[in-house]
Amino acid sequence: MRTPKTTAALSCLLLGAATGAFAAASGTSGAQFLKLGAGARAGAMADAFTALADDAFAAYYNPAGLVQLARPQLGGAHSALFQGVSYQSLNFAFPFSASGVARAGEARHRHAFGGAIYYLGVGDIERRTGDSTTPAGTFNSADAAYALSYAYAANSRLSLGVTGKYISQTLDTYSANAFAADLGALYRLNPESERPVTAGAAIRHIGSRIGYVSTQTDPLPTTYVVGLAAAPSRAFVADLDLGKPRDGSLFVALGAQARKSLTENVTGAFRFGYTSARKDNEGLNGVSAGAGLSFPKASFDFAWTPFGTLGDAFRFSLLIKF
Repeated sequence: MRTPKTTAALSCLLLGAATGAFAAASGTSGAQFLKLGAGARAGAMADAFTALADDAFAAYYNPAGLVQLARPQLGGAHSALFQGVSYQSLNFAFPFSASGVARAGEARHRHAFGGAIYYLGVGDIERRTGDSTTPAGTFNSADAAYALSYAYAANSRLSLGVTGKYISQTLDTYSANAFAADLGALYRLNPESERPVTAGAAIRHIGSRIGYVSTQTDPLPTTYVVGLAAAPSRAFVADLDLGKPRDGSLFVALGAQARKSLTENVTGAFRFGYTSARKDNEGLNGVSAGAGLSFPKASFDFAWTPFGTLGDAFRFSLLIKF
């Protein structure tokens, strides 16, 4: 008969493989889906977004960045991973109390609220009741995180942010839950310049242990990240992140974006990036690329991320600007 221990191990295997961390740190942290990122713009830049953090998906990477938004945004993202795994995120950001100008042409706000849902689902997992090769039916796995964020701009240079999260995991008839928080800070070195340079720092997934059995729990995948972003021109921006997850090695992620006006109201973007976080995977991995189209009230973005022999992941996102 299937035991809770066997079930928990299967979940760790699936989610660890999905994040590309299984080879380096199997079973050392629970809720591995928390590492899967958010929007496709950041995904195409190898999730190097800690110091950039300037759209609704910033709540995942650095909640302090939410005050950079000029107006409210609603973003939805879908990731088609591999082996039937799908991952979705829904993010909403509402900045308010305008208090000046942080950079040329962009309104800065004193406060911002954000809300997000992150969901990973795996369906039709074959159940085994013994050593038989014949499956005894199927079951599903679902992991979700529900988050609320708040950001505050202390002045034109410094902003701080915090996110509270409720994490829920289900696997067949078993369930687990935990509470977590993210902390973020953003510092603009030259807030009035048309060539901004920004430093960012974030601690993600600080919280309680999680497990399907009360006596067999794991800590969350707490990750520390610092970053530096620079925009030498309006058409180009890059972000360099240095991070350390509690269940993995120090990693470096570099992402860049180049934009070009296609028409008066349409801007195209090409993005690429590299991260060393998946260096232990065999095959092509670490690189990422993508593109996007931006309109006055919306933008659509796409990202491609290879996970070596596990397969390719494709992330799509739509951002609506109110």
